[in-house]
Amino acid sequence: MGKIILVKNLSLQLGDRYVLQDINFEVEKGSSTVIIGPSGSGKTVLIKTIVGIFKPLKGDIFIFGQNIKKLNEDGFKKIRERIGMVFQNSALFDSLTVWENVGFYYLYHTKKNKEEIKKMAIEILKKLGLDEKVADMMPEELSGGMKKRVSIARALISKPEIIFYDEPTTGIDPITSENLTDLIKKIHIDFNTTDITVTHDVKLANKIGERLILIDNGKIIEAGTYYELKEKSNHPLIRSYVEGGEK
Repeated sequence: MGKIILVKNLSLQLGDRYVLQDINFEVEKGSSTVIIGPSGSGKTVLIKTIVGIFKPLKGDIFIFGQNIKKLNEDGFKKIRERIGMVFQNSALFDSLTVWENVGFYYLYHTKKNKEEIKKMAIEILKKLGLDEKVADMMPEELSGGMKKRVSIARALISKPEIIFYDEPTTGIDPITSENLTDLIKKIHIDFNTTDITVTHDVKLANKIGERLILIDNGKIIEAGTYYELKEKSNHPLIRSYVEGGEK
């Protein structure tokens, strides 16, 4: 399939603390990778570094074969346009309607007219199981599960090749979490995306993860496919992952 992301010798320091230390891994195009680890282990910081929110102390990140460290602002912008990001707490703008949230990039960074953007937003919302009338609602009127779907719609509207999910099932009830897990898996298949998901949710990891990366104290402890880890790992988090149900 080919490497769509390659991380080499990545380290990140925030203040006087190393948050990431000598991180190395690759992501195959069309795959679903899950990053797990205890709270504060560096999971979310890692994906935020990959998408350029944090600048690494050392190391290289290649996306679509390009070393992002060597790209100018315009070059990196073109990379970002091919990536979707679903933030942990949905991160919707309270002052904007649902469709304006979904179409935010197009509203403020392109010359597309509002009618066209709203039509695009409604189309993607419907694909995610939300009624058209939701488009004109405000975020405060939505349930936690609906907010998650709107956040995913915002990431999907630009038809990204890569989607990063940051703790997508946090803060929602078990039934909604299960439905969202099924939706993420369906999106991966229907939209042919490459997914990188940060989670502490073992059920989610088990259902969507083709490859697992365990991080603790800013270091990769173990990595491999479901079957590789099932055979070789004795780590409690890995065991709970592979014993959560057969693939």
